[in-house]
Amino acid sequence: MPGDPNECRRRALRCADLAHTAKSPELKSTLIDLSENWMRIALELEHTYALMLMENPEPVMSHHKH
Repeated sequence: MPGDPNECRRRALRCADLAHTAKSPELKSTLIDLSENWMRIALELEHTYALMLMENPEPVMSHHKH
């Protein structure tokens, strides 16, 4: 599942690599678009995770300590 920013970056790099070897301009363009979209998703996930940490910086388990 692409909920991991690092996984999204790996997919972006794979699309970029494939774009370099694409035989048609249409395929190359599509792969570049996909690569850019995967990078955007990675950044959005990181931003979301950072906001979540700002809202709740304590680990869930720490609420159970006495």
